[in-house]
Order: sequence, then structure tokens, then C-alpha cells
Amino acid sequence: MSKTKKKRKNKTANITLEPDGFSIHTFQISMRMTQSEWLSCKRKLYDAQKKGDGWIYPDKEQEGCHICTLYAEAGVRIRLESHTANKGSSTYFVRMIVNPRRLIDPESSYAGILPPDENSIELLEKTFYSTFQNSPFPSDICQYYLTRVDLCTNIHCKNTKVFRELVRLLRKTAVPKKYKRKFFRHKTKKEANQYNKHYIRIACDLQELVIYDKTYQMDEDGLAVAYEELPQGVLRVEVHYGRNKLKKIEKQNDIDDPLDLLWYLMTESRRRILKLVGKCYPELPYYSYEEGCTMIQRSPFSEEDRDRMLLLFKHMQRKQTINAAFTCIKNKGKQTDDLLKKFEKLGLNPIPLRKGHAAKRMPSLPEILRTVGRHPVEIELEYWEWK
Repeated sequence: MSKTKKKRKNKTANITLEPDGFSIHTFQISMRMTQSEWLSCKRKLYDAQKKGDGWIYPDKEQEGCHICTLYAEAGVRIRLESHTANKGSSTYFVRMIVNPRRLIDPESSYAGILPPDENSIELLEKTFYSTFQNSPFPSDICQYYLTRVDLCTNIHCKNTKVFRELVRLLRKTAVPKKYKRKFFRHKTKKEANQYNKHYIRIACDLQELVIYDKTYQMDEDGLAVAYEELPQGVLRVEVHYGRNKLKKIEKQNDIDDPLDLLWYLMTESRRRILKLVGKCYPELPYYSYEEGCTMIQRSPFSEEDRDRMLLLFKHMQRKQTINAAFTCIKNKGKQTDDLLKKFEKLGLNPIPLRKGHAAKRMPSLPEILRTVGRHPVEIELEYWEWK
């Protein structure tokens, strides 16, 4: 009778960049209208609906606003907005959220991003014109101004365990000063908790970093969770710029054409994504708990400092945020203000890999994004297999 044997196996998991590289996924354009222009546009849309040619309905969440889904298949969602100020005066806007890849090619997936070349901008201008030339909306995209742009890249890891571990590590990060972690809200707490395991949003007044597993795709206005049929292990990294940030960029670069601004941001997307990721995530690799403890114990810090570092490292095995771990440490009467700087000096991320994970080291997100454009990022795995 043969005996079963345990044999050590080595394997490599690769993280790769999706074909479109770094570019733009979504943008919003706006136009201010006079009251008569706005009312005329709304009337034409509702009249078209009576003929069965379109669809428009009041927004239940915001009084005075209407949602138009007539062009949704072309990747464009439209809102007609009216806002009344305290003094009684009103302003009127049309706003369009555009998926440019979808607009140019309606057969493409919503997961795709705009290929980063000048031909994309030319196609965008032509397709926008042809889509809206016989509509109630102005068909020249240059008559609008940009109010939001989402820079984007997608990375892919086929190894499910490595991918899930990367997402778990990313959601535990410490939030930098002036930024806040914002959580996805849903009518049921269970749905919200499930989604927030796959979704990280770190924001300040001018910009925000959003990272999420594309298997759990949030719709653009954040009201529902939609599940797409996508490859497993696709991580999307987005940088969102609002109107105030875009105005600063326009002024700094003397740009007043929305297409010129889109092209500029496409060429800048990799640098700008890496910059914000580097601000939100330290360039510190993740290590196994055993390896990290050894590094701390062998460090030149005082015994008291090493004890505090070991305590934080231990808490981060289970705590979901560093702030939660800090609270536990403070309750034990220990100082936390300088702890993250000590981990930085040591070159160790304070968040350990999951116990029993096959990887002994996982690169930081800045390292992954900086490397993946040139060649795949390799994660060395070591595990036991029964023979």
C-alpha cells in the first residue's frame, strides 16, 4: 500500500496590464441653458416618448430634474437639471455622462476604456455629432464644458487567490491627511458590506482615487450594483477629477476646448494615476506575518518600538483598517503617532499577508502599476501538494 507524501511546489502568478493601458473611461460634459431652451428640449423629449421613440422621466431623488435614457445604448446618459437659488432665481443645465469607448463602438463592453491615441479624439468628435445632429441637444461637443473626467487603467490576475489577497490588502490602507475613505451605500447593509469588500474610494475636495474589483461593478451614478460577465481578477484603478480640478488644469495649460483637455489628460493619465496612488498607498511591499515579525525583531529600533510595531502587525491580521488597530493600541496606553514612519524606514508594510497564503511577498500597488506597463509583475508562490 503506497504512502501519501507532501511535496513542496513552486509557482508564479502574473499580474498584467489590460490592452488599453492607461487612458480615460468616462467623462461628464455640461451646458448651461436659458429657461426657454431647457423647456423646449424637455418638451421635445417627452413628445418623442409619446411616439415610442425615446424615454424620459422625472428624477425621484432630485426635484426639478429629468433623466433621459434615449441614448443609453450609445453609452450616453443624460440629465436635465433645474436649480432654484434661495432668492428664487433658477439655473438650467443639460449634463451628459459619456462612455467614449461605447459611443464610438456600441458593440464594445462597458469595461473598455478609450484607446490612448489621437484617432480616438477624432472619432469621438465625429460620433458625438452624428449621434446628436437630429436631436434636441447641440451636436457640437465643443459647445459643452467638462465637469468630470475619470482616468483609468485595468490590471488582470488570473490566479484567484492572489487577486483576492491583493484586494483585501488594498482595502486596509491608512488614509492620507486631507483625504477620507468613502463607503458605498446601499438600502441593505448586507449588500453594502459585500460591495465594500471589493471597493475602495479615497477622496478629497479636488480628486478621488477609486479601486475596485470589476466583478462587482457599480453603476455610474452609484445607485445600484450590477454584475457584469467579465474575466475574473480584473482590478480597475480610477482617478476622478471634478470641475474644480479640471478648471485648474485648464488654466495651468491654457486649454479651453473640451477635446483638447481630454487629449491632454489621456497623455497624462499614467503619470497622474501613479501620482495619486503613490499619495494614498506607501511604496512598501507586503510580507507574510512570520517574515514581517522577523524583520521587526531584527530591526535597529528600541525594544519598546519593536513591541509596538509587533502589536500593530498582529492587529492588522484581523482589523479592517489601520485606524481600528490604532484604537486598540491606544487603549493599551501605547503611542501610535510614529508607528507608520518606523514601518516605512524598515521597508515593511504594516499589513501582513493572510495566514497560510502561498506568497511570502506581495508588491505594493505603486510598484505594480509602475512595472506592469513594461512587463508582467511576477508573484512567487510556494505551497505543499499531497502526492
